[in-house]
Amino acid sequence: MGYSIFDETMVDMTWPEIEAAAGKGAIALLPIGIIEEHGPHMGLAVDTYAAYLVSVLAKHELEACGVNTLIAPPQYWGVSPATWVFPGTFSVRPETMKAVIYDILASLKRWKLNKVFIINWHADIKHCQAILEAVKEARRDMAIDAFYLVSEFDVRRLRLTGKEEYILKQQSPPMTGISEKYVDIHAGSMETAVMMKYFPKHVKTALAKKLPPTEITLEDLKSLGKSDEATRKLIPQGYFGNPAGFDTGAAEEYIKAYAKATADCIESYLKSK
Repeated sequence: MGYSIFDETMVDMTWPEIEAAAGKGAIALLPIGIIEEHGPHMGLAVDTYAAYLVSVLAKHELEACGVNTLIAPPQYWGVSPATWVFPGTFSVRPETMKAVIYDILASLKRWKLNKVFIINWHADIKHCQAILEAVKEARRDMAIDAFYLVSEFDVRRLRLTGKEEYILKQQSPPMTGISEKYVDIHAGSMETAVMMKYFPKHVKTALAKKLPPTEITLEDLKSLGKSDEATRKLIPQGYFGNPAGFDTGAAEEYIKAYAKATADCIESYLKSK
C-alpha cells in the first residue's frame, strides 16, 4: 500500500457529512500540484504530495482555532512545458487547467462551500497564471470567495501588486534554494528532504545520496523549456539543485512553518470578515 492523497479530504467523507459541514459554514482548501518528473531519484507526484501535505497540516492548525475545514481532492493536472520532454510529465494546456479549476470551484459553490483557499506547490508561470485566471472568473461569475494564496516572491514573479482581491498574501518562511548562486528548487535538497520525511517510499535514497549538485543559475533557467534539446542539455537528469544535501529535520521545520503561515493567513482573512 502506498500513501493516499485522499486521506483527510472530502473524498473519504459521505455526501451527508459534506452537506452538514457546509451547513455549518465550513471552508474548503484546494491543493494543486502536478504529475511531473522529479529527477531519477523520486516519483512523479512530489508537487501533489507537497500541496496535499501543506493542506492537511494547515487544516489541523485551523481546526485547532475552531475553523471547520474541508480539503477538496488534490488537483494534479497542471502545466509544465519546461519539463515535458521527460517521460512522466503530464502537462495540460493552460486553458484546460483553468477550466478544470473553474469547474471545481463551481461544484464547491453548488454545495454551499463559499470560501475556498487554493494551496499550490508547482511554480511554472503558465500554471500559476491559469490558477489566477480561473479564480478571477469564478469570483466574477458565481460570487464565490475563492483565493489563491501567494508569497511575496510569487507577487513579484507573477507581476501582481499584492492588492488583487483574488489573492491572499501569506508571510511564508524564507524560500529555500533561491538566494544561493546556484538554484536548488526542483527535486533538490528541500523537495528530496520533504519526501524523505513524509513519503519515504517514493525516494530512492541510495541514488539521491550519489547525485552531484547542479550548477544552474536563475539566468540559466530562462532557457528551460525553450526546446526539448535545450532542456535536456541544461538538466539531463531532470533536477536542478543538490538532492544529496537533503536534511529531513530542516524540511520538517520548513513545512510546518509554511503550513502555519498558510493557516494564519486564512484565519486572519476570516476574522476580518
